Amino acid sequence: MRFPERALLDYILNLLFPVTCIVCHAPVRERSWGGACPDCWASLVPLEQPFCPKCGEPAPAIEGLCGFCRRGEHAFDFARSALLFTHTLREMIHHLKYADRVSLANQLGDILNECRRREPFTGSLVIPVPLHRSRERERGFNQAELIATRLGLPMASRLVRRKKDTPSQTGLTRNERKRNLSGAFEVRQKMSGTVIVVDDVYTTGSTMNEIARALKRAGADRVEVLTVARVPSYRAEETTSAVEAIIQ
Repeated sequence: MRFPERALLDYILNLLFPVTCIVCHAPVRERSWGGACPDCWASLVPLEQPFCPKCGEPAPAIEGLCGFCRRGEHAFDFARSALLFTHTLREMIHHLKYADRVSLANQLGDILNECRRREPFTGSLVIPVPLHRSRERERGFNQAELIATRLGLPMASRLVRRKKDTPSQTGLTRNERKRNLSGAFEVRQKMSGTVIVVDDVYTTGSTMNEIARALKRAGADRVEVLTVARVPSYRAEETTSAVEAIIQ
């Protein structure tokens, strides 16, 4: 029996080191799928319209800008997320960050890149949301950077520094989150043009707003936001604890 080289390698590895899906525990036959099976990847829910044309806030029905954008609450200029935050996606992101299943970043990054190509992004420089240096040292990597690598664009992973190791935002209101993150980020040099800020989960937008303010103070003309997962504001209260458990 003849196997393609990739399939033969997967066959041998599966015999020696079998992998089961981190969500449903089914066998993962192809290593390129990372730690999740094809069925679980296929079950992820794309974020589709209706959503706000500026910030991407999903809503059962929306015409024009959402309330956040009409009130001018966002410091960034444009935002989109690839997927809705579901239980399956939560498990994937959680295992990527806390169980060293870094191979999941490849598939998540590819999904994110499809979103970038589909939506009207104009930025050509990618900035992954930074971790505080103590947290990145403890984890060994920055998941936003791993995901952003798959976009195939120039990346400035050290342009923005997280100078405050902010405490957990679990249970905080939107205004309390703003205060918690105030002054948490600094940009290391003057800049210009349009940038794309990348992260895994968009919850209330507080982190993205604070980074966008810092980038614009440094000279950026336009800040675009691209995340894997989005928690709709109408579900934020019921899912806050679950989200905060994985975004720290």
